[in-house]
Amino acid sequence: MLLLLLLTALSARAQDKCELYSDTLVANLGDQYHLFIKSYSKPVNDYLKDHARITIDFETENPDIITVGGAWFKPTKAGEAKMKAVIYQESKIKDYPDWNNKLDSVSFLVQVPAVKFNAALPTVPTNWGAAKATAVSEMLKKYGDFSDSYYAMHPTINAAERAYFDWFTTGNNEYPLLALGYTDDGLLYSSNIVVNDASRLGFNSESEISGYLKDQGFELLGWDDMGLLVMYRESDKTQASAMVLTTQGQYFRDLNFQYTPDKPTTGITKTTLTQPAAKISRNGSTLTIEAGTDKGQPVKVFTLSGQVVFSTVLHEGTNTIETGTNKPVIIRVGKHQGVKAL
Repeated sequence: MLLLLLLTALSARAQDKCELYSDTLVANLGDQYHLFIKSYSKPVNDYLKDHARITIDFETENPDIITVGGAWFKPTKAGEAKMKAVIYQESKIKDYPDWNNKLDSVSFLVQVPAVKFNAALPTVPTNWGAAKATAVSEMLKKYGDFSDSYYAMHPTINAAERAYFDWFTTGNNEYPLLALGYTDDGLLYSSNIVVNDASRLGFNSESEISGYLKDQGFELLGWDDMGLLVMYRESDKTQASAMVLTTQGQYFRDLNFQYTPDKPTTGITKTTLTQPAAKISRNGSTLTIEAGTDKGQPVKVFTLSGQVVFSTVLHEGTNTIETGTNKPVIIRVGKHQGVKAL
């Protein structure tokens, strides 16, 4: 009986900790990284029962090897670095920590090799029009089911919106999450690969990922106004493009594949784009944008296929936009990078 009680206590204590894919993350020199957290601890989960999101701030014991920039970190020298992701409550400013209210932290080790390494893409389906049950069944043969966990981590996504996406874990820090998107009729229309190291996607240039896609029969059409690739495969009418995905208080990249019956056209831009200063949140079909220093900037809301569904100019303070859809949209403020809102 004593042994059983001890094992139960140890199990409960383990569940109270944040869980990573691995306590060691291998990162390329000079590239910007984030950290995917597979499961939250009890204090973080309890907080999310009544709050929209967490914030993350990285710390390192080895600043000669790692540069930290709030919710991201970048290796600047080969070697090993001790790191910590500190989870805070969100302040009144979206995605900005309330420094007085720490929820938890998780420690990990970053190994930085002297020579850069590649990371092959995971496979996702492009058999557009497949039934949701069929697509999910095939994914679960290779990946873990993460939908319930993902939506618990993102409580502002309501039940109606959850019907449009299923989420899967890969066990791979380079591409930690996958998602499938569906039409109103429950048919597959998009697949997504969450990308940790943005450098693999490139910026206004061919890249490691564009090379993988060329090998899969995609044609590189150019780059969008964020400097991210736009590619197309005629055989199955698939467009590949990329956006920014906000999750776990961090800005990951999202490589999106979706059914596009007509080959898109795109121009190549050499404009260097940055993250918007405006803070963007979503509840159902309603977007809330805190303008900040982006006040006076134009804002456009796009569907994933590039159709503009709303445009306006940001006024000072809080701006509320009704998109008229629960489906994913892309918000572009001025000439900043677009941000995908699920």
